[in-house]
Amino acid sequence: MSITRNFGIPHVGRAARAVMLSMAAGGLVAGMSVQAAERPVGVSQNLYEEGALERYLAEAEKGDIFSQYVLGHMYSTGKAVEQDYEQGLRWYRAAAEAGYAPSQLALGSMYYAGQGVEADAAEAARWFEKAAERGYARAQANLAAVYLAGEGVPTDHDKALHWYREAVLGGHKGSRYYLAMMYARGMAMDEPDYVAAYALLDPLVKEGDERSAELLASFEDDMSRTELAEAREWIKGPQTRERMVAALK
Repeated sequence: MSITRNFGIPHVGRAARAVMLSMAAGGLVAGMSVQAAERPVGVSQNLYEEGALERYLAEAEKGDIFSQYVLGHMYSTGKAVEQDYEQGLRWYRAAAEAGYAPSQLALGSMYYAGQGVEADAAEAARWFEKAAERGYARAQANLAAVYLAGEGVPTDHDKALHWYREAVLGGHKGSRYYLAMMYARGMAMDEPDYVAAYALLDPLVKEGDERSAELLASFEDDMSRTELAEAREWIKGPQTRERMVAALK
């Protein structure tokens, strides 16, 4: 999707330009996908080897949280077992209620998609928030998305900005685009922060991401010489967490 660059009104203020950018980029929020938890990580053995189901069932019944999570993953994806969303939901819930963030994310994703349960965006958001508060970046990204779109929770740009920022600082690459969009639009702030948006988009643009390039092009001409110089100087250095915190003030 292309974004109109010629807004047709010269010498307008930043607030007006942000509104026009928002209108031109109006479809960007649509189609954000909620992410499920990734395959269990940090395990060297083959999770799906012969006898794995029996072994994990035995441990899960004793209350082992990781085994419960693995069973949720196996049943919800049909790995080494016949796919069974209800069983997946059951085991994800067990680990989620014990406070395991990846399971909280997965459970929220199943509520969002209506897998093994009636779709419930509000319940999905509740579980995303639990995992987000534990510092789980993927859940922070999902929670930001539902606040931005107003799905299951009232639209809240302040919270969307906060959680996208946390997700980016936590290393969630996919959140950079949406956070940049909010900075470029001036959402939940007094005016657009093009320098921060530029810094967020630059690595994505260099990797060939077309929509990031389109978003950057939509506001680059509106940046002052000082802003452009600041942004180009900033991206010369490593994007460490400390520098990102300063840039995303």
